[in-house]
Amino acid sequence: MIKYPLNILFVFLFSIFSYAQNVSVLKDSICISKECFELQELKIETKNTVIYKKIQKSYDLFNGVFFDSPEKRLNAKKDTLKNLISTNSLRDYQFGFEKYKIFLNKNGLLNVSVHIQSYGSPWEYTIYYFFDEMNDTEVGEKLFMNKKMLLQICGKKLKTDNNAFVPIKNLNQYKIDTSIEGKIIGINLIFYDEKGRTNSGYPEHSVYFTWKEIEKFIVPQYRRRLTQY
Repeated sequence: MIKYPLNILFVFLFSIFSYAQNVSVLKDSICISKECFELQELKIETKNTVIYKKIQKSYDLFNGVFFDSPEKRLNAKKDTLKNLISTNSLRDYQFGFEKYKIFLNKNGLLNVSVHIQSYGSPWEYTIYYFFDEMNDTEVGEKLFMNKKMLLQICGKKLKTDNNAFVPIKNLNQYKIDTSIEGKIIGINLIFYDEKGRTNSGYPEHSVYFTWKEIEKFIVPQYRRRLTQY
């Protein structure tokens, strides 16, 4: 009678920690004369519609139109780019080129960034996301506990290490640092100086914590999944 529920618990935990999806960056390109343009799109399971909608809303490239597959969106980008090039209006339109980077994909947790560079403009911007693929939700700053204390520490580190005085209000922008083996090494918390905006965007400042420094601020359920192999 005792072994049965324990076996169920073991299978449940194993299913969580063995959960993984293939996440990749699809790429395509268009070359005109000597100039080539690369297009990218993040590919994950299509059942994760909330994640796709969130990423696609990072930059409103298609006036809010949702594409349920990365292939469709990549083709739409390619068709739009071809049209702009053929009408010689690429520079006027300031087409946005998205670049994706995957920092972490393990145990149903996905940390990625979306960077955009506008053609014909110095403006560029990066947004960082942390998703729970199992629940199809964005974790964001729910990764952390004792947030008030952590924000205070970040503010002090910015002043002492970076000599930066940036108003910080939340902890939803970060990238997780891992080793080649997939072990969590630390976390870079990202803050933007919205008051110091320039033609090229908002100045970006980061505060780095080793895993030993930050793990006490990580919510236990995510701490377990991040450290489990």
